[in-house]
Amino acid sequence: MIEILAPCGSLETLPAALNTGADAVYLGVTAFSARKNARNFTFDELKEAVKLCRLNGVKVHVTVNTLLFDDELPKLRKTAEMLEEIGVDAVIVQDLGAARIIRETAPSIQLHASTQMTVCSASGAEFCRKHGFSRVVLAREMSLKEIEQVTKNVDIETEVFVHGALCVCLSGQCLMSAMYGGRSGNRGLCAQPCRLDFGFGKRNNVLSLKDLSIIEKLPLLQEIGVTSAKIEGRMKRPEYVAAAVTACRDVLNGNKPDMDALKAVFSRSGFTSSYFNGSISDMQGIRTKEDVTAAKDALNSLKKLYEKPMKRHIVNIKLKAEKDKPVCAEVNCGKINFTYNSGITPEKAINKSVSAEEIEARLRKMGGTVFEAGEVSVLADEGIMLSAASINEIRRGISDRISEILITKEGF
Repeated sequence: MIEILAPCGSLETLPAALNTGADAVYLGVTAFSARKNARNFTFDELKEAVKLCRLNGVKVHVTVNTLLFDDELPKLRKTAEMLEEIGVDAVIVQDLGAARIIRETAPSIQLHASTQMTVCSASGAEFCRKHGFSRVVLAREMSLKEIEQVTKNVDIETEVFVHGALCVCLSGQCLMSAMYGGRSGNRGLCAQPCRLDFGFGKRNNVLSLKDLSIIEKLPLLQEIGVTSAKIEGRMKRPEYVAAAVTACRDVLNGNKPDMDALKAVFSRSGFTSSYFNGSISDMQGIRTKEDVTAAKDALNSLKKLYEKPMKRHIVNIKLKAEKDKPVCAEVNCGKINFTYNSGITPEKAINKSVSAEEIEARLRKMGGTVFEAGEVSVLADEGIMLSAASINEIRRGISDRISEILITKEGF
């Protein structure tokens, strides 16, 4: 199934992506990010984020997508070394010199060609493949036909923006912000001057575009072989991320997405799919007073989407509780298999012995975690007693052991 790739501008946004079903997240560290005005992640925060993502079976892509100056290259090498040490899955790169340095310094990390590279053809994608990129983030201005041509003719993963802001100019090619106020988009400091009220004749705001949304077209992208569906928005709040990921997940599960909720949390006079359809009509849009009011009304209900962890892993348990022996269990969770020795020995029952059914019922109570009980079987001798606290401790011990393995990437 096509990957859902969610934006995370800070550690606080991460649960909104994880708990609603994202398959991967992309985020920036404090250097070399094309969204410098997002809060971004310190290296300590990134370590915590990677642990949480591993626990959820979610990949981590880091943006290193600004153009670099020569005096920044030593810092880039240090950054690449730290990213590899932390264990991120991929870096998203615009600068070809930066890509070479990262490839040499951190060879275990995959290279993804940023949309800032403006790859919009099969030949451009092939160039990226030959230069060590495993994935290309295609330009947002491409039609379905153009996306299909690249995806089916080049041996490289393709990533396509399915929701979020559009630039009036090609990504990576716009110098408007740099020329107007010395804030270059290619250095992560775009001031979005295209959102100002530029006029042409009787028309206003002619450079401001509606946000893109082709979430309902996800089955088409999956059919032609697109690897990843990307949501724009590292500057957006958690509710936005939760609503967009939920809508993507609904479509892929064959359900109707709540596009009204998505419009309410953020839109500019609605959405457009014109580029995807091979058109440039019906694209102009601004953030209206009505849009802002709708967002305020929608936020509380959207928070509920990510209140609880998503059940990501099925845990199968075969437990033995025998007289005079510590309780042990054979555990399976995806690729993970191990024998769990609890160190807890059942006591002799005085009034009432514990039944296999009672033990099983407590083992199944995995609420508040990313785990869900699958096949659970219990073999318990007669005349033994295990307290509720002891059974809960065994269950937590099993969950903790699986978590340790997932976090170290062994079970990923």
